[in-house]
Amino acid sequence: MPGYIRPIDSTATQHDGTEGLVINDDFARRWLSLVALRIAAPFSRQIYYPCVPISKHLIIKSGPFAHLTEASTLSYLAKNTSLPVPRVHCAFIHKNQAVIVMERIQGISVAKASASWSDADRAAIFEQLRSMFQELRSLSPPDAAISSCIGGSLCDSRIPRSWPRFGPFKTTQDFHRWLRHGLRPEDHPERTNDQDWKDIKDMATKQDGPWPPPVFTHGDLNPTNILVRGNRYPHYWEYTSVWYWARMWPWWQDYIAKFLDPHPEELAMEITRQKWWGE
Repeated sequence: MPGYIRPIDSTATQHDGTEGLVINDDFARRWLSLVALRIAAPFSRQIYYPCVPISKHLIIKSGPFAHLTEASTLSYLAKNTSLPVPRVHCAFIHKNQAVIVMERIQGISVAKASASWSDADRAAIFEQLRSMFQELRSLSPPDAAISSCIGGSLCDSRIPRSWPRFGPFKTTQDFHRWLRHGLRPEDHPERTNDQDWKDIKDMATKQDGPWPPPVFTHGDLNPTNILVRGNRYPHYWEYTSVWYWARMWPWWQDYIAKFLDPHPEELAMEITRQKWWGE
């Protein structure tokens, strides 16, 4: 079976070439943002990490996993959809870390609010989510690449191979081959044809087959975090990602099909990949 391969750490270089992604990066905003971050961070890092509230209406996201792509994505979605995404006030790099100052959205997470929902409340919420995802998926990607909305790198906590970011990839098939570390079952005729190896061969066959164009994907949809990130992934990625995280919230798994189209074949493929190439 596949052996362990140490993850690639790209932390030191993840911001290379992102100079063109800064937003409102003038001296006054930069100075005020850094001062506010320094004052507020000690009181809120453990609670909100990697986000630091600096007022009732503003929050700063920074740290080793923040990236200017997030700010560009929010701005793109604000211009091209009616989705209620936070407004970005400024975004820049400081000491090789991204600093994003954005609108602080008020509300209660689904994880906390769901306990008090009636059946009618749940139906209304999931219908609204379905409508939002339909709008997100209606955006037409400029090409077949698996990438951020601006054609850059991606971040997904389910994929530990390259940390903290990876990609982009020209095609879905390129992405799939990277996920399985380039494994080609036909190069290993000596393998015992047990059930595990059959599952891997079936997965590789499915991954290497034809795929529809990628769609805009949230990428981290769970009851505690419903904030759009807007990357372009294969069409099944949202469903399998939500299913994976739903193991932590069994009730959430029962409602996935109410706002996302299920993809059972792709889910079986992803379960095999996650078993051998997951975290």
